[in-house]
Amino acid sequence: MFDIIIVGAGLSGLQSALSAQEAGLTVAVVEARDRLGGKVWSVPLASGRGVVDLGAAWVNDSMQKRVWRYTQMFGLDVVRQRLEGQAVMIAGEGEGGRVEFPFGIMPEFSAAEKRDLERVRDHIQAESMQTGLPSQEQDAVTLDQYVRDLGARPKTRSMVNLWSQVMHGVESSEQSAAFFIDYCRRNHGLLAIRADDRTGGQYLRYHQGTSAIVEGIAGLVGHANIHLSSPVASIQDHGGHVSVITTNGNTFQGKKCILSLPTTLYKDINILPPLPPRAQEVYNSTRLGDYNKAIVCYDRPWWRDQGYNGFFMSFNGPVNLARDTSVDEKRQFSLTCFVNGQFGRDWSRLRSHERRKVVLEQLAKVYKVDRDSEVWRPIEIFDQVWMEEKFSKGALTPITAVGHLTKFVDVYGKPVGNLHFVGTEFATEWKGYMEGALETGERAVREVMNMLGPRSTL
Repeated sequence: MFDIIIVGAGLSGLQSALSAQEAGLTVAVVEARDRLGGKVWSVPLASGRGVVDLGAAWVNDSMQKRVWRYTQMFGLDVVRQRLEGQAVMIAGEGEGGRVEFPFGIMPEFSAAEKRDLERVRDHIQAESMQTGLPSQEQDAVTLDQYVRDLGARPKTRSMVNLWSQVMHGVESSEQSAAFFIDYCRRNHGLLAIRADDRTGGQYLRYHQGTSAIVEGIAGLVGHANIHLSSPVASIQDHGGHVSVITTNGNTFQGKKCILSLPTTLYKDINILPPLPPRAQEVYNSTRLGDYNKAIVCYDRPWWRDQGYNGFFMSFNGPVNLARDTSVDEKRQFSLTCFVNGQFGRDWSRLRSHERRKVVLEQLAKVYKVDRDSEVWRPIEIFDQVWMEEKFSKGALTPITAVGHLTKFVDVYGKPVGNLHFVGTEFATEWKGYMEGALETGERAVREVMNMLGPRSTL
């Protein structure tokens, strides 16, 4: 019998396993996929020119101590997010709806629209720098209604909706204001989440891809302790121990079980005895966003020749936001396009070649190029729809239903019997990021140790 059975070999599960081993506990990690990492997934280019990250991609060296410790431990190379050059904002149809601006500066809307956007942005930033949980009143309204109540003008509401799409894969009318504000509070504020410089979450990327972090931790855990291609059918808490039974007929016995899955997937597992009604209500109502990536790789970074840094935002879609995700040292030149929210839902219904076509058409329009442009000659294109992933069903982090964040704070993420819950959604800092996943893995093992008592009693 193991001390802990860990279901899920994403970052939070692997960190749980490593922390448990460092505490002297025995572990078995059971993973449904045939690969490690969950929503951390780097894939190589067919050209051999590096990798692309279909999931998590960015880290910060000064603000994310756990992931940076691994970066140094594994000797990984990083590249700073490129900001030099002009960014583009598509805020309407026609030439008047297209604005070029230096990155880090607010797009030049009309004076009245700019003042309004600054006012609402600063209000949300101030709210996001508070401590504790947002109010029930903020949880009772959608983010869209919240900014409407602030008197936001149409362009400001569109910008807030774009934040919601890019950060969570949902429309601002599909999450509560409290969830959005709480997410910002756990991530050093709204401005830090949105920042691509050293003050924010999109500062550095890996030459080797983020899967290098996953592989490194898995190597420390020991691959013999990780069981891939083993979807869990049921988890039975017998009181004195837990049985984890997989669909391929294997049974793992442990004193405790750590469930490292998005809450949206809990209902797919037969948990006995069932979770308490209030826990079921909140977990069964969470949702993952329509969060998709189209990564377009080129032989060279042609957009830089035109003075652009590769960053653009669009209210019109289907791409909501794009960044230059090149690694020049690898001759890997790419634009990563996020196609999220309702745009992502519509885009995901297209065939793969149709998805790629509309992305290229949008790039051509954003950068004002003709049919002879290199925009039409990518060397590779990836289109990743996370909602189609059976063991993810969306990304980035599960979103609680309107009113549920404050109503179920006493049960959300809390242990039930011998079951413990981890994942970046439960993070106290850097929720939705790799750092948050690592934090919850560490915390869950401390939680288990406190419940088990001294090691000698095991």
